[in-house]
Amino acid sequence: KWNVAKDRLGILGFSAGGHLASTASTHFDDGDQASKDPIKKEGCRPDFSVLGYPVITFQKPLGHAGSRNNLIGKDAAQELVDLLSNEKQVNERTPPAFFFHSKDDRGVRCKNSEMYHEALKRHGIATELILFKSGGHGYGLGRGESAAWPKACEEWLRKMKLL
Repeated sequence: KWNVAKDRLGILGFSAGGHLASTASTHFDDGDQASKDPIKKEGCRPDFSVLGYPVITFQKPLGHAGSRNNLIGKDAAQELVDLLSNEKQVNERTPPAFFFHSKDDRGVRCKNSEMYHEALKRHGIATELILFKSGGHGYGLGRGESAAWPKACEEWLRKMKLL
């Protein structure tokens, strides 16, 4: 059991849920401090993300066609494809991220994690990516060597003072 540091909000996503988590990390707002509505005053930027074999890009040929088609349609305008290709949306306010992915993943290519990880590094944002030789796709808490990701993630969160 992990206890996230007080006043910290993390987001965790696997596969298509990783796209959702990376979207929340790149398409957030800061809230409207002028609003009388206390809900609208609150921002929605997570403090960190943990991404397991995430769908990141909708760019061909690396994007996961099923996720793209289900979310924005097969014939979406390039502008929308670019907007939801989250490696293109990273900026200096994107929160730190921990990734894990397997090189033999046939569902979502590990290049998805690599592109987002590199974009974070270019912006000076703390990030860690673990690439496993094997594990495939959809392994949750892991199997074989990929079962090491929860402990590695816990160590990263502690190093970041998020646990």
